[in-house]
Amino acid sequence: MAGMFKTPKAPEADPEIAEAQKRQEERLDAEENQKMRQIAARRRARTSGGARMLLSTARQNAETGIQSTLGGGQP
Repeated sequence: MAGMFKTPKAPEADPEIAEAQKRQEERLDAEENQKMRQIAARRRARTSGGARMLLSTARQNAETGIQSTLGGGQP
């Protein structure tokens, strides 16, 4: 009786569909990598932004910093 009900085999996978899926996965991986790089760049900019501001060209001698003291009058 078991031989009467045969299950049909699944059709072969279309190679175009498999290749399209592979291309989509590669594109998603590339987008994810790009977003992770952007996040890392923002994080680096946030942590090193203060040092860059201290070395601004708007200051007369940016690397030596401010030499005068507040209210003391002595340089």
